[in-house]
Amino acid sequence: MKKSIRMLAGAAALAMTMAAAADSLQGKIEWSRRVALNTGVSGQVRAIHVTPGEAVVAGQVLVELDPVLFQIRVRQARSQAALYAAELDAQQADFEREQALFDEGSLSTVQLKLEQLSLSRALAAHTFAVLELERAQHRLDLTRLKAPFDAWVIESSFELGAYAASDAEAPATVILAERGVYAAHLLADRALANRLVAGTAVTVRVSGQRFAGTVAGTGLEPTTTVDGVTGYLVTIRFESRALIRAGTPCAVDLP
Repeated sequence: MKKSIRMLAGAAALAMTMAAAADSLQGKIEWSRRVALNTGVSGQVRAIHVTPGEAVVAGQVLVELDPVLFQIRVRQARSQAALYAAELDAQQADFEREQALFDEGSLSTVQLKLEQLSLSRALAAHTFAVLELERAQHRLDLTRLKAPFDAWVIESSFELGAYAASDAEAPATVILAERGVYAAHLLADRALANRLVAGTAVTVRVSGQRFAGTVAGTGLEPTTTVDGVTGYLVTIRFESRALIRAGTPCAVDLP
């Protein structure tokens, strides 16, 4: 709720009062999702592929860090995993020979158990090496910051050639807003809030265009804006591939 209040607080110009006929509400457009992304690992910024205002698609590389040290670690981990794999194969062959001797009665139970223990240790060492390889590969992948969904680039604080520390108090980030899906925020009185249940179909009007929308949720507690308007926050979701800037006024026609 605090987040919703913050979104409404700076919108003194937002007329979120109900129309006299109670069949239309005034509100404003917000981003459906807005996220700040960092690389998750530290390194020197090698390339920045996007600029604010640009449209990106899911999976698109936004920023790249120098991958050399991470590539070396992957090669080291791969070699270690291969070594332990060979040792595991050898230990498995030894165990099978010892098992055959045990079945013939030529090997004691104690000796067979020792061989089983050696095989378990070889298996554990190989498993750990494989996990280390996966970890090293994952960290290498993190050197390429990618968009998690279709989005608009809001801002970027990465600087080419600078060292980006992912664990810094204020790490470098790329801020994205989801593209294609928007949220219309408005206020409703208690009776209307009870009527606007999740899934209710509405029409959103923005700059002369109409969009089919759906009620995504209604607040359970009243909210008061800085200009004294009180009501329950209603969130409407609708789709548009065109850019609609956050803060744009809109009208929502009710069923």
